[in-house]
Amino acid sequence: MISNFFGKKPSSDSAGNGGPEFSPEKAEKFFQHARVVHESGNYEYAMQLWLRGLQQDLRMVTGLEGYVASAAQFVNSPEGKKRTSKDTRTAISGGGEVNKFLSALFDWTMNVDDKSAAAAAAVKACEAIAKLPAGDTVRKVGEWAYAASRNDPKPKKDNYARMMRALDSMGLPDLAVSIGEEARRLDPSDGELSNELKMLAAKATMARGGYEKTGAEGGFRQNIRDAGKQKALEEADRLSKTDDVKDRVIAAAEVEFTARPEDIPTIEKLIKALRERGKPSDEERAYTVALQTFERTRIFKFRQTAGDIRIRQARRKVSSARQMLEAAPGDETVKSIYETEKNAMLELEVQELKLCVENYPTDLTWKYELGRRYFELNNYEEAIGQFQEAQNDPRVRGRVLHMLGLSFLRCDLADEAVETLRRALEVPDMTPEDQRDIRYDLCCALQVNGETRRDLTAAEEAEKIASQILIQAIGYKDIKARRESLKKLVAELRAK
Repeated sequence: MISNFFGKKPSSDSAGNGGPEFSPEKAEKFFQHARVVHESGNYEYAMQLWLRGLQQDLRMVTGLEGYVASAAQFVNSPEGKKRTSKDTRTAISGGGEVNKFLSALFDWTMNVDDKSAAAAAAVKACEAIAKLPAGDTVRKVGEWAYAASRNDPKPKKDNYARMMRALDSMGLPDLAVSIGEEARRLDPSDGELSNELKMLAAKATMARGGYEKTGAEGGFRQNIRDAGKQKALEEADRLSKTDDVKDRVIAAAEVEFTARPEDIPTIEKLIKALRERGKPSDEERAYTVALQTFERTRIFKFRQTAGDIRIRQARRKVSSARQMLEAAPGDETVKSIYETEKNAMLELEVQELKLCVENYPTDLTWKYELGRRYFELNNYEEAIGQFQEAQNDPRVRGRVLHMLGLSFLRCDLADEAVETLRRALEVPDMTPEDQRDIRYDLCCALQVNGETRRDLTAAEEAEKIASQILIQAIGYKDIKARRESLKKLVAELRAK
């Protein structure tokens, strides 16, 4: 489709055999046409043009970003549900490291529904571009590849380690360290990896502070003598900081951020400092930085941070409303305010937890937490769906089965509630308090069957459980009154 556009297709030599001859003028011609085509809605053709432009000059970040934007539109379009045409793959066929990178980039952007495949392609792209003089594109690819790997539902140490080494060879030790830490988190026992990380951390420090200029003015010895820097480092590491220290830490973090606004560790440092001081303006600043970083890198932890800030703000509103209600328990207006703020908080938590479930599909604890919020919003059927999936996680199985049983009970499914609560009692390592709570709810479910079906066996079991709880804790909930009502029910049913 585009082999004759602005001249013939680059040869494998000009398209990268380790030393491509880039032409920004030719690249920009392709990019200009790509923008027009993208706006017309022909996203696949735009992709081809972006790719051909990148063959002409891989250093142009705008071309990379343009391709990614067109690819995203394409995969979300009706045409994207089908395979791409042969013309798109042909645009990047041939030998050379440039085409190897572009092929990996293509596979990466086309695998949006398979995050593991996308992560694998991102690693290949990272390794390919490490062999090329690609300028600012290198860091951009490294950051995106980092984000893709973090979104992999089955993260692999080897993927992170390969990216770490590629990024180190790109001259990006700071980003390499961040990625290497992910690899070490997956396998803390890997001593060789730990040693690599120590060397990388030292290299990153040197790169940031000019330590490689040992003996020179402003070099290592000068930095060591710089009491201000020493003090700043000490202050940043203190667990307990005065307001004055917090102010200085933020000021230093802002200076670093201004100098390196795309550096992930620098961004994380700024957000942490802002949240520690915690002024309303700090929270808004941290929220904005986190959200903008997520939008740029697609690293989900930054979206999570932004959501967490909003949730904390909502919880404070609920806390204030609760205090007002405690001070004026009979005031219906105050009660309404409290209920409104509480429901708003729960709805916000649901939104954020849905994103966590989507981005961490194998971590079932997120489904449990989402189910709890649905339960508190009285959306019991949605809660049941989440709990049913989360019950396979041994870390939360007991709590999940308990909440699942309660949800069945609220849906007037007493038989299912009884069976599920019995299963909850079988889970090992439950605390005595948890067991008592489950037994109480089982008692309630059995009582329902006793009353609605006139089931003597269920009523007798419920009475027995109530009696056992009463012996242990007479002040527990309404157990004394419930024991009396069950005693009467059993007597009624026996009299028949």
